[in-house]
Amino acid sequence: MAFDQVRYRCGAAAIWLLICLAMLSTQTAARGQGVDVTARPIKDVRVEGVKQIDAQFVLNQVRAKPGDPYDPQVVAQDIQNITRLGRFGAVRAQVEPNDDGSITLVYVVDEQPLLSDVQVVGNKNFDDDELMDAVMMRAGDPRDPYLIERARDVIRKKYQDAGYFLADVTVDQETLDDNGILILRVREGPRVKVRQIQFQGNTVFTAKELQSKIKTNSYMFIFRKGILSREQIDADVARIRDFYAQRGYLDVRVGRRIELADDQKTAGVSFIIDEGRRYTVDSIELDGNSIYSNEQIYQAMALKIGDVYSIDHLRDTNESLNDLYGKLGYIDTRVDIQRIFDPVEPTVDLKVRIRESRRATVGNVIIRGNALTQDKVIRRQIRGLNPGRPFDSTGIETTKRRIRSTGIISEAEITVLGEPEDEVRDVLVEVKEANTGSISFGAAVSSDSGVFGAIDLTQRNFDIADVPESWGEFFRGRAFRGAGQYFQIALQPGNEFQRYQVSFREPYVFDSDYFLDTNLFFYTRRRENWDEERLGGTLGVGKRFGDVWSASIRGRVEQVDVQDLDSDAVIDAFDVAGASLVDSIGFSITRSTVQIDDSLLPYKGTRFTAGLENYGLAGDYDFVRLTTGWTGYLMLDEDFFGRKTTLKLDLNIGYIVDAGEKIVFDSRGTPHRISDTPLFERFYAGGHRTFRGFRYRGAGPRGIAANTGTRGDDPIGGDWSFLAGIEYNYPIYEDVLRGVFFVDSGTVQEDIGLDEYRVSVGAGIRLKLPFLGQAPFAFDLAYPVVKQDGDEVRYFSFDLALPF
Repeated sequence: MAFDQVRYRCGAAAIWLLICLAMLSTQTAARGQGVDVTARPIKDVRVEGVKQIDAQFVLNQVRAKPGDPYDPQVVAQDIQNITRLGRFGAVRAQVEPNDDGSITLVYVVDEQPLLSDVQVVGNKNFDDDELMDAVMMRAGDPRDPYLIERARDVIRKKYQDAGYFLADVTVDQETLDDNGILILRVREGPRVKVRQIQFQGNTVFTAKELQSKIKTNSYMFIFRKGILSREQIDADVARIRDFYAQRGYLDVRVGRRIELADDQKTAGVSFIIDEGRRYTVDSIELDGNSIYSNEQIYQAMALKIGDVYSIDHLRDTNESLNDLYGKLGYIDTRVDIQRIFDPVEPTVDLKVRIRESRRATVGNVIIRGNALTQDKVIRRQIRGLNPGRPFDSTGIETTKRRIRSTGIISEAEITVLGEPEDEVRDVLVEVKEANTGSISFGAAVSSDSGVFGAIDLTQRNFDIADVPESWGEFFRGRAFRGAGQYFQIALQPGNEFQRYQVSFREPYVFDSDYFLDTNLFFYTRRRENWDEERLGGTLGVGKRFGDVWSASIRGRVEQVDVQDLDSDAVIDAFDVAGASLVDSIGFSITRSTVQIDDSLLPYKGTRFTAGLENYGLAGDYDFVRLTTGWTGYLMLDEDFFGRKTTLKLDLNIGYIVDAGEKIVFDSRGTPHRISDTPLFERFYAGGHRTFRGFRYRGAGPRGIAANTGTRGDDPIGGDWSFLAGIEYNYPIYEDVLRGVFFVDSGTVQEDIGLDEYRVSVGAGIRLKLPFLGQAPFAFDLAYPVVKQDGDEVRYFSFDLALPF
């Protein structure tokens, strides 16, 4: 790429040089005749030297016309226009005086020979049309050596990008000279794959650490192409050098070596590293600070005396000092850090110069670009930019992140208006609205739920009060939009599972911190030996307490119908056979500091929930259900490309209070004790989303078969649930493929305890294809290392969703 840029610049410089020489030669020719031609009328304009093309084609580029006064600047522009045609090696202008005082203007050109044909030969892995499209040279084009060399480079790069490291392109010069036919002869060679990558001379960082910082990868069937690219390897040399420099090794030197195998189909790549010495901060000198003391400045700095020096730490120090001042409204304070390197020892002295600014107050906040979205939807995401209060400059990035996270706005830019000396500064928020409405058709397959279709009508920027004034407004998408509400109709028919649901959510009721959500649903599920059908809805109201805490109250009413029971179904199912009314009112609190990156990967923060749900206000069952959960995310590493390695810790506990027991009879009249909690409201575990290594609901107690009175294979759940897990998530290939290692553990049983504990270990991949949606496909292999009698094992689990 750099080589092409150099060629282009050289070509442009050559063109301008020709223009300048032509202008000089024109003026010299006129002066050589002893005649001052400036402002003399032009009697005629003609072109000399054209043989292969029509002279009129050249005259079409000329602005000087008969009858116009002679103007050297116009002539110079004409020469430039003719040169740009790319058909002439040289262009010059000369003037011929006439007896009547007028002049004849002559443009003399040196034609380049034209190509009679352009051909590519020797290519097998790319067809002719594909290479010709890349070359962009055709019969009738000028035989320009620069363009021919560029065509060679384009084809060579195309092959090398595809892994043909030894590919070369030559020109049949004899045929070009004799017949004007450009033949580009390709020698493809074998496709070379990277067999092995080695690092030599590295003692501070391991090969695994360095490998994560480069883009060249060794070949792995299906998962990694392992293409050998000289351009990529040279870029990786720079990446390794930057990685060391960012960690204090400023004198690091990095080279590379490529060793081809005898068959020239594989190659080994070695990066040779001379790490050098590690630089540290020897002293820090402050100047210009009056608002904050030296101690406060030192405390805020990321770099301190004795720390390892790096560009990253220097940048962090600059940002932290700007934030220190910016949080109190000194938004135009400037920090300049001068570095002085010791000529002998690996140390750095820092001189920090601070130019403090005037404190600024927020004036008006102006929002632009929201054609559909109401201003209030954007304003409620603003932080640290409150009119009438001092600026908090850290709120600029926070606000942009919050606006983008709504899913309503795709881009957000914030500009502080006015001059540094102004006491009050307005703020301009410019946004670009996202496409928030969608109708999707797809299918999904899951080891837990079987195969089912998916038809979704979703609007993430809904406005229930924006009733259309005409059918045209409705069909143009100008109605029911703009208030930031969420509305969805979801239809999911399937062979084992079906759900039909309408959902609505108002995140800010009457522009307050209260939120409301509701949904109506119809749900069917084929269980082990019976069918379960649910029809009902929920209504929830909650309140946010800042950006971290929230609480909500939710009511639920539904009719549950257990039907089509087989004779060997468990007695717990027969106990709830037929239609039942289930109602509850619940209270929950949530605390979340989870941060999600641009690829929708949670990488930092925690989420805590606790809930109490009381059943039996008017329904058929009376009990209390307690739940709590905690999830934490840790970012363990981030490579050069911003791909994160994370650790997820998960804990979920549930308990049904005072469930009680009842006596039921099997088909033979034998009595049995079972939980008074209905079968369909108990806790279950097993399956891809709860406990890998076990079948769906496969980890837990088994019930008594009604036809035999003995313990069967059907799960009946429990009143106590304790599930804990840990998952290591790491990048494999770009943003497309990630790997996971995990441990799932826990128990579901009738009483509180851990005596029936289970543990599974496993690994899996996450495949994300952007054209198939944002959610990754999940494939996991798990093995239960601790299980209980009656548990049903499933080693492979998966979750796929495909849009049509």
